[in-house]
Amino acid sequence: MAEIKQDGYVSLRTFITSNWTNVSIRNDQDEELKKLTLDGNKVKWTHSKLTKEEYVGDDKYGDPVYRQTEYESNQTLELTITLKGLDFTLPKTVSRSVIIDNAENEVSAEDFQPFTFENANDELTIKHKIQVPAIA
Repeated sequence: MAEIKQDGYVSLRTFITSNWTNVSIRNDQDEELKKLTLDGNKVKWTHSKLTKEEYVGDDKYGDPVYRQTEYESNQTLELTITLKGLDFTLPKTVSRSVIIDNAENEVSAEDFQPFTFENANDELTIKHKIQVPAIA
């Protein structure tokens, strides 16, 4: 059986952060209360990344040109979901986040302590973490 190399894990993590872009917020009966899309505001990937220098070509004098690019170096991917009471008809209790891929498959679920939104100013931050291992 073949092993996955380090770049393979980076590729898997990059695929996840690029294609797992929808989140379903649910109650303890697994009923969807809100569906959100990765938007950089309410839903965003917040794990740390490393940068590497990447060759992009030569300048007009023939000298090499490089740029710094981030890559999915962290084996724990973290999706941060920020919700407010005004996102729901109140009162509403939430207890689960489910990440959905571009093909509408449920690919990751995170249960958490139930939280009840009782007024519009209530706020909840969910840290949905996915571990994609790395080789040593």
